[in-house]
Amino acid sequence: MPAETAADAPALTIAKFDKALHDRNAFSCGFGPIDNFLKSSLSEQIKTGMVAAWIATAGDDPAVLDFYTLGAMAVRADLGPKKWQRAGIPDIPVIYIRAVAAREDMQGKGLGTALVVDAMRRCLGIADQMGAAAIVLDVLKDDHFDRRWNFYEELGFRSLGDPENPQRVFIPMANVRATLGRRLR
Repeated sequence: MPAETAADAPALTIAKFDKALHDRNAFSCGFGPIDNFLKSSLSEQIKTGMVAAWIATAGDDPAVLDFYTLGAMAVRADLGPKKWQRAGIPDIPVIYIRAVAAREDMQGKGLGTALVVDAMRRCLGIADQMGAAAIVLDVLKDDHFDRRWNFYEELGFRSLGDPENPQRVFIPMANVRATLGRRLR
């Protein structure tokens, strides 16, 4: 049987999470806390307004391939670029990507990049509606930390310089707008 080619692969669909439509049972990204979050905590966090989630599936298959969540956050102005400090306010509004994960068998196939780019596009729209200076996320600290750190660096994220959380990275919304915004217009 020939290997499936990209042309044969079902189209990837990224949609807002719907408990009735998205099958989370078989999902495993290889990092237990994220797997548990998706299966056990996500619905409650959505109900309480803590996050919104988007799920990637293929074709008519309801199995979750990847997902990401977004939430609101503020970071101390002194942690970011000098222009944040010049704003004269103690906290800077940002959009926080609480989780991004690809199912283990889908890792290394570009789905993570597709999801982060989708999240960045969505964050541009949010920032246009309510204002947000950057997108922030925490790079998970485990055996694959260096690979993850490099992944986010290649997408334009850089260290926030938070001594209490050295794994926290950000990308200014202006950078997102400059690289992705011209494709949206």
